[in-house]
This record gives sequence, structure tokens and C-alpha cells, in this order.
Amino acid sequence: MRICVDQPIEASVEEAQAAFLDPSFYRELGALEGISAPELRTLETNGRRARVVVGYKFAGRLNGPAAVILDPAKLTWAQVSDVDLDRRSTQVTMLADNYAGLLSFSGWYELVANGEAACYQHFEADLRVNIPLLGPLAERAIAGSIRQNLAETATLMGRYVAARRGSPA
Repeated sequence: MRICVDQPIEASVEEAQAAFLDPSFYRELGALEGISAPELRTLETNGRRARVVVGYKFAGRLNGPAAVILDPAKLTWAQVSDVDLDRRSTQVTMLADNYAGLLSFSGWYELVANGEAACYQHFEADLRVNIPLLGPLAERAIAGSIRQNLAETATLMGRYVAARRGSPA
């Protein structure tokens, strides 16, 4: 399933990029619904490139066939983000810690200016759930959660950046 979202963010491109590379921003993401507070596993900057690896744990409730097939305690994954700092473009891959054969996810996003103090995140990804008959249903449900996660992350980022704007340097 192809996912394409243009998510507004109340922060400049520079502020949004800086937040995505700030370990303290990831602590704010504990407020996202359905996942636990993420664990920043790696943050490396090398010249004009960066790599961010964030670990997540599912914290929601499984329904229907998913509850029979999947163990919620094993729904953990790493989000690997390879960032081109000049282009403000990021390649994103989700790597399941368990159930790797059932799910694949890769995509990219770029931060695009939308005025002086605002931008949007243009996000495109390919999601596949490899479960006969149930795969497309699961893909639609997960895609909805991804869209919700992007919107909630943008809201948290806006608050995070606004709080830092008000802080003395």
C-alpha cells in the first residue's frame, strides 16, 4: 500500500530539521497514542548526513485476527532515518525486531518551507503486510495509524519548537 501525506508543521524547515536531530525531542514523543516512549538508539552526524535510529514498542490494543496471530509484547521495531541535511530529505525504513517476514515499510520525506515560521513534511512510503487475505485490511489499519502518528508528531513538534523559541539562548 502506498502512503502519501503532506503534513503541516508549525516550525520553520530549519527548526523542524533541528528537532528531528535533537535527542530531547524524542522524549516528547512518549505522548503519541498507541506506542510507548521511543528509545533513541543511535544519533550520528557525519558532515552533511545524519543517521537516527529510534526504537518503538506497540502500546495499543490488538483486535480481531491480529490478536490471535501477534504477541503485543513482540511488536517492537526500529525506525532508521538517513538524513541528507542539505536537501532536508530523509530515507526511512522500519525494521521489525520480531515478525520481520510479515511487515515491510520504507519511504522518504522532505521538509518544505511554507512561509517563514512554518513548513510541511511531504511523506511517501510503501507498506506491505504479508498475511494471506488479511494483509490489505492490516495495511489500511496501519496506514491510518501512520497518518495519525505523523499528525500527532507535527503537533508535538510545533509545541516543542514554540517552547524553545521562548527559552533564553
